[in-house]
Amino acid sequence: MLRVLALDFATLGGSALRTSATHARPFTSSTQHNTRKLQVAVVGPPNAGKSTLFNRFLRGGPHGFRRVKSEKRKHNRSRSGGAGRAIVSDVAGTTRDRRECVGGIGDIEFKLFDTAGVDDDVMGMVDSGGRFREPNTNRKAETVREEIVLRGMAEQTLAAVDLADVILFLFDGKALVEGGSPHEVVDMGRWLRKNQSRGGGDGRVVMCANKLEGDAWAQMGGNDYALDEIEKLGFGEPIMISAEHGDGMADLASVLLEVQEMIKEEEGWLDHGEEDEEEPPISVAILGRQNVGKSTLLNRIIDENRVITGSVAGLTRDAIAVDFESETSRYSIVDTAGIRKAGRREADGDIIEDDSVREAMRAMKLAHVCILVLEGEMLQLTKQELSIADHVIREGRALIVVANKSDTLKGSPTEYAMGVKAQLDHMVPHVGDVIVVATSALHGEGVENVLPVVEQVYHKWNTRIQTAALNQWLKEIQDSKPPPSVNGRRSKMKFIVQPKARPPTFRIFANVSEKDMPENYIRYLRNEMRKSFGMEGMAIRIGVTNTNTKNPYAKKRATADERRYKRRGSVR
Repeated sequence: MLRVLALDFATLGGSALRTSATHARPFTSSTQHNTRKLQVAVVGPPNAGKSTLFNRFLRGGPHGFRRVKSEKRKHNRSRSGGAGRAIVSDVAGTTRDRRECVGGIGDIEFKLFDTAGVDDDVMGMVDSGGRFREPNTNRKAETVREEIVLRGMAEQTLAAVDLADVILFLFDGKALVEGGSPHEVVDMGRWLRKNQSRGGGDGRVVMCANKLEGDAWAQMGGNDYALDEIEKLGFGEPIMISAEHGDGMADLASVLLEVQEMIKEEEGWLDHGEEDEEEPPISVAILGRQNVGKSTLLNRIIDENRVITGSVAGLTRDAIAVDFESETSRYSIVDTAGIRKAGRREADGDIIEDDSVREAMRAMKLAHVCILVLEGEMLQLTKQELSIADHVIREGRALIVVANKSDTLKGSPTEYAMGVKAQLDHMVPHVGDVIVVATSALHGEGVENVLPVVEQVYHKWNTRIQTAALNQWLKEIQDSKPPPSVNGRRSKMKFIVQPKARPPTFRIFANVSEKDMPENYIRYLRNEMRKSFGMEGMAIRIGVTNTNTKNPYAKKRATADERRYKRRGSVR
């Protein structure tokens, strides 16, 4: 039975499961125990190699981040590695949102921020008083879109700078060696200085001249004028590095170690070995088409303008993971780019979008629970959304549906839910009953109902059912509707076990094989199990083992015995 969750949320026990965004908070356990990590932000002008350095620092963390080799593509140099890597491209402005994850170099582990490239347009979105300029909605749509993106880039970059203990100010050293002007770097340095003078963080700024493999600065004659102008900023002499090839990482490590030891002594950090072990967070991926409100939903859930939002489609590019804690659970919530059909992506010729979709699908595969966000005013799922739901279930993830923009619904949420249910039953029958939450992320209506549903579905998806309860259920099912006979022989299910969860997987032992058990009966068992144990919105995998099968190796052993007797010259 499909359940619709509107604002009263009565079907899940009302206030007992209610989690309001105003009562939720970012992760605080590490700071409470005084074991926080060093925080490092990578900032700089566009195309300075910030995301390449970010990817080099990446380490395995709670989101499953791994470094993998980059892959070259036919028509451009856009590269996207394993899950959690930043999308890297020669196109300026590829990175927009602030990315966070666990980074490291040598024995030093830290919280890492990747940021958007800062140019004159981005800096121009902050006035002399440190206030962000509002986009001019009276201009052309494309201009409004650009201003929304620029303001978001400025907000997220300064947020990372304010949080960081160390700010790695990256710039293109190769361009300066070849005679380029340092004015872009100098202007951004003054911008950072002005931000700090307004109380915007007190992190140590480390200048890094990137793209200088080997001793390129000395070999190519250097650029003393540029170096002098940069040193006048007061941030010290730049460190020569190559993020692509790993040159200069030892020098960076020594600086980070120096800052870490200084802060550790001032704040009394504990060693990482003294940290309390905690359960890993519930990993959640927010999926859907473009412009359905995924980023707005994330911002409402965490009660913070964490990712760029706007009325135009395609603002999100990277998969942005945010650690978050409610009153009852810890979460790692990943906002993803809108997923469009491959044909439409090809027609538009956006060289970044394919990488964005690939990152969204990786986030789905790594998640425990996936939230499929729909546009309520459409009153039904599109083929693309059905395809996303199908991928989630086939991958073995748990699924809930958020009907966003419920304030625009012409009919009632119940009518909308019935339409969703009918389509899922017809197009993706193996999805089963899915919980639908009606929200308006823009106005904050119903958003407090989302995380309790995520938590409930996660625990069902992650739970093992007692074998005694399973076999009692199997006996009742067999008594009420036994399996059909096979070749005139009565089929009998003897017992059932659950070898694994995530997703729930069961093995039935019977006197028939899996291929002889009709698929419609397996589907019946799956539906009955879903009703009996409340496993809505997740794949249930059921296999059948024939216990009457003779040992397949018995004949082979006999043949080996005959050969042994024959070699000995004995007659058996």
